[in-house]
Amino acid sequence: MGRLKQIGQLSGIFLFILTLAIFLTIMGTFIYYPIDAQLYQLPQQANMSLSRLMHNYTQLMAFLNIPWLTQLRMTDFPSSISGTAHFVDVKKLFILNNVLLVLSAVVALPTLVKWRHRRERWRLYRPFQIGAVVPILIGGMAAINFDTFFVTFHKIFFRNSDWLFDPAVDPIINVLPEQFFMHCFIVAFVLFEAAMVWGIWIGKRDLT
Repeated sequence: MGRLKQIGQLSGIFLFILTLAIFLTIMGTFIYYPIDAQLYQLPQQANMSLSRLMHNYTQLMAFLNIPWLTQLRMTDFPSSISGTAHFVDVKKLFILNNVLLVLSAVVALPTLVKWRHRRERWRLYRPFQIGAVVPILIGGMAAINFDTFFVTFHKIFFRNSDWLFDPAVDPIINVLPEQFFMHCFIVAFVLFEAAMVWGIWIGKRDLT
């Protein structure tokens, strides 16, 4: 029974770290999307100022992250039926991530606090060593061919082809370049890997 409890606690901690990394990556786009926008001259492509582009981006992110917003409205970017349907699917994933973040925090945070007081964070050492390998493997595959990785990712998480935007009817895709999504994946991988390194470090410290 004790073994099963520890597996449940570790699973909660891993889920908390994963969902927190995703949440921070999503919120962090308000920092690095403007950088990418300037780097890839997205305002010029959309024929608007950076502040205007960020206004539309904020409208999109509000729809994706706020549960009670049911209508996607961007001032300068119309959306097709399929484009809107895809953003609805993305919204469901974002909200699911946030729900899992809160639920896993109920398990993870008290467990980490208890293990800290008891100097039992050595329990993280081996699992986090294994967990640290995952971002390296996934990041390696993404680095070899991000196009294939990006397509595979969408095929896994979406059951339709609505994510294949037509710029003629969903011009928002013109200001959401593949490089931006690549940077999102990099940020998420770095955050998760940093958490694994942290767990290995404190786990080893509690062993001594």
